[in-house]
Amino acid sequence: MFKSQHIIIALICFGIILAGCGGEEKTGYGERVASQASDPHQLIADSIKRQETGTYDEAIEILNRALKADPRFAPAYYRMGVIYEEWDKRPEALESYKKAIEIDPEYVDARLGLASVYSKSVLNDLAVDEYLKVAEKRPDDPEIHFQIALQYWYLQQIPQTAEYYRKVIALDPKYLQAHLNLASVYERMKEWEKALKEIAISRQLARETQNPQATSIAENKLAFLKGRMNLTAEEMKRRTEPPFE
Repeated sequence: MFKSQHIIIALICFGIILAGCGGEEKTGYGERVASQASDPHQLIADSIKRQETGTYDEAIEILNRALKADPRFAPAYYRMGVIYEEWDKRPEALESYKKAIEIDPEYVDARLGLASVYSKSVLNDLAVDEYLKVAEKRPDDPEIHFQIALQYWYLQQIPQTAEYYRKVIALDPKYLQAHLNLASVYERMKEWEKALKEIAISRQLARETQNPQATSIAENKLAFLKGRMNLTAEEMKRRTEPPFE
């Protein structure tokens, strides 16, 4: 009997030791994560949890472990780019997105991330290059064409801006913001009738969607446009070129 008790106690102690050496550790947020995880996909999932709590340094550390397991795991570099971009560390975000694309040139989300950081950094010529590459893969995506139009507008390449807003509208005729923006583009090009048409469509769409803000913008654009249309060339020059009167 005495010997049996010793065997039972030994087994219990052995079980406690095994539990203490398990592959899990307690995090500061009360979650349990696998400290020895080596699956890159699982590590990405763990890094996203850290990102959601704002612990970016821990999220990056986890992704470095994923890359140690697989140095050519492009999704880990992409997630790094997303985290660094959210963290407002743009040089690191650019480097991470570029590494993902270097491994997988067809990685569309990484190109979109790269374009986003270029745009935020006022590198609009580089941003438009990336968006154009994505558009080749997603020719029917109005959002991509909208972004291209925006970049061309920032670059003040007005004909290209108009071209891509028209592509947006061809894909989605009820894209209200594209109609409003195109009206401004035509106004810049002094194509008054086209601008008026876009404003009319914008007003109609704003009413249909019960969007008071868009309605107000369209009404203001209409009043402004009518004022400019009635100006003589000399008056237009005085109002739009320095020195302003």
